[in-house]
Amino acid sequence: MNWRPIQIMEITWYLSKAHNWKSPGNDQIQSYWLKAFPATHRHIAKNFNTIIEEPEKAPDWLTTGITYLIPKSRDSNEVRNYWPITCLTTMYKTLTGILTKRISTHLEEQSLLPAE
Repeated sequence: MNWRPIQIMEITWYLSKAHNWKSPGNDQIQSYWLKAFPATHRHIAKNFNTIIEEPEKAPDWLTTGITYLIPKSRDSNEVRNYWPITCLTTMYKTLTGILTKRISTHLEEQSLLPAE
């Protein structure tokens, strides 16, 4: 699979599918605001491409999540009675969503996945 830089249209595509008010991570950015300000999409694409080409420039907050423990039942005395839920940053979800779409498309086009 040949690499090509992330395009503005891919940012727009992913955000069109993203839930507006889903819990954000440390970046505290709701998808709604990224949709509402498409002028930011070219800057996001530029920064994503920089991060992919030079991973050492990736900010630490990009891959940092906030984990909450949600009780499964009323018996909250034991750790096994909790579900860990991690809220990842909207920027991380956007980047990985675009990469996932590219990989899926490549696998389908090249018939690399078994039918089952």
